[in-house]
Amino acid sequence: MKRNDTGAGTVVDLLGARRERRLELYRARAADRLATNRVALETLYQGGTLFSPEGTRQGRALLKARQILQRVNSLIELLAGEGVTPAPRLPERIEEVYEELDTLLSRSDALSGRDEASVAHLPRS
Repeated sequence: MKRNDTGAGTVVDLLGARRERRLELYRARAADRLATNRVALETLYQGGTLFSPEGTRQGRALLKARQILQRVNSLIELLAGEGVTPAPRLPERIEEVYEELDTLLSRSDALSGRDEASVAHLPRS
């Protein structure tokens, strides 16, 4: 508990802090995946590999992964209350959105060929 100027205690919203931290973890992972995706696409293009049959397949998979990551960003905006629709309030609905995020990030990782730990392994709030 924090103390304010009058000496009285200040209540800290631990649940809110956990939710903010979780949201920030998802934002960071999404940003990392988008940056990695962009670099992979640029490498395919600049190296000329994009125009080979294998490069074309990889390029399509990376573009599909990018579309999925754009959906991930939309869901993160929804959870943060920054989207067009209001943020979900019911804990069940919030968990449904996080489960969808986990699924989308896993699909994006599979398309991008990432074998690293997924955001799906982050602890729940």
